[in-house]
Amino acid sequence: MCFGIIKTKLPIIPEFTFYSLLINSKTYFCKKNEMTNTDQENRGGIDYSEKYKDYSDDEIFEILRNHKEYQDSAVNSAVKIALERELIHSDQDLMAPEFQNKRTFRFTLFPRINSSFHYQRLVGSIFRYLFVVSLLPVVYGFLKYGEGELDQTVWGVALGVIWFGLCVWLKKTLRLAILFPIFGLLAFLTFSSIQKILVPEQIVFQDLLMVFAGTLVTTYLLLYLKNLIANKPDNV
Repeated sequence: MCFGIIKTKLPIIPEFTFYSLLINSKTYFCKKNEMTNTDQENRGGIDYSEKYKDYSDDEIFEILRNHKEYQDSAVNSAVKIALERELIHSDQDLMAPEFQNKRTFRFTLFPRINSSFHYQRLVGSIFRYLFVVSLLPVVYGFLKYGEGELDQTVWGVALGVIWFGLCVWLKKTLRLAILFPIFGLLAFLTFSSIQKILVPEQIVFQDLLMVFAGTLVTTYLLLYLKNLIANKPDNV
């Protein structure tokens, strides 16, 4: 997404760099995580035995029913606690039908994440993308400063700072109400960009395509983030 139109005489590297970030970011958080369980545990420093000891019986059962979606270390801790509470007789009980919660593969725009590790990774990736977006109006403003348009510089930097501040606030509080001003700011930036593109005899379709692509990707990620916050796993 481009929050401003760069004339053809100016470098277009920022646009292509941003386009690459869109693709790489989407690929990054959608790709299956290939870290080993040991790497994940060392990185997160999670003691599942300590974490699960205060879980209710129903919560432990929920982990066991969906054990295929959890790390081995997490499942082992849940099994140990279940054995201590005599909820199951042995780890072989996980072979029973009630613990074989098979996924039904169907298309969905907003896949639900039950694993706390992958949930946190996905949410973190979306926020990193949103922070990158805040740089775009700032870069645009400094490019306009080179053309002597100081007012555009001030607008670009101000909008970038506001976007970044709202994203930081959202990340710290996870309050869904903060998404409303973010969507409003996104709409304003999109329409102002389109307005600058639609100049008679100077329309650059590449710029128009970048605006639409950036807006669609950002809108999707914001909606997905809203869905993730509203459906946060119990064990996060």
